[in-house]
Amino acid sequence: MNRRSLMLALSGLACLPAARADGGLITMYVPFPAGGTSDVFARALTPGLAAQLQRTVVVENLAGASGSIAANKVLGRGAAGDALFLASPTELILAPATLKAVKYSPGDFRPVHLISRPPLGVYVRADLPANNIDELVTLARSSKDKPLSYGSVGVGSVYHLAGDAFMQAAGLNLTHVPYRGGTPLLQDLMGGQLDMAFFPLDGHLVKMLSGGKMRVIGVASPGRSPLLPAVGTFAESKSLPRFSTVDVWGGVFVPKATPEATVQALHRAAQEAVNRPEVRKSLEAAVGSSLLPPMSLEQLNSFYSQEIDHFQEATRRARLEAN
Repeated sequence: MNRRSLMLALSGLACLPAARADGGLITMYVPFPAGGTSDVFARALTPGLAAQLQRTVVVENLAGASGSIAANKVLGRGAAGDALFLASPTELILAPATLKAVKYSPGDFRPVHLISRPPLGVYVRADLPANNIDELVTLARSSKDKPLSYGSVGVGSVYHLAGDAFMQAAGLNLTHVPYRGGTPLLQDLMGGQLDMAFFPLDGHLVKMLSGGKMRVIGVASPGRSPLLPAVGTFAESKSLPRFSTVDVWGGVFVPKATPEATVQALHRAAQEAVNRPEVRKSLEAAVGSSLLPPMSLEQLNSFYSQEIDHFQEATRRARLEAN
């Protein structure tokens, strides 16, 4: 360890006693309403963070504008390390690329910890007359008078991008319906008011399938998901065997201006929190599989930089630049 790394590590350790003495709240902002997968992740993680940091960590849900409301709140709180952002590519990268009203950039944030990276599944209302990707494409092509609807958590979100990519690849005309979060979207899907949506294939959502009000008829990943091994992939379809789209990941982010020592302290606390048996059990139940392997801050920064390039290129291909 060189002198600079040693000093940063020592200063990071010094941050924690000071934080304990201060006793101030740490708020983890979730850009979607309560009850969704992101909210479940946040509420599973915060008890472990609170124990590691010896501070109270609370969850605040701020939905709307493709997550940019929550993002702006985090940035507005400053760089003291007391405002955390449970974020995905939608809020961090796609909202600035697709919404003119959003003034921040992806580089205004930096990652502290990544939790999961589930594949996207094609969720449909229970009575939609399609049981796989090929049948869905056939149905959509025959519904020209009343196009099928697909939902997302906002204009420019990962799920909007995936739906648009599907529509273009199959040469379809679909109606995009943006929502303020996953919870109202799923309510409409299960209520029969929405036809379909691309959504993460995770443990939290798969459990909801048992109610019989929605189904998954396709998976946008190279292989079948162990959560739903009977559901085929796009690669197995005749209509779109080469179809690929963006995937989604989620993790904890802070403003880029946050001092390095504070980021290091939060990074260690997040890793140690996830290693607590009760936290890991809750998170793995929500994800439905193993969590992402731990990364160093250097690896996280490199991953995030590559994802910025990847998603910005995807928005250009989909012609979803700022509108």
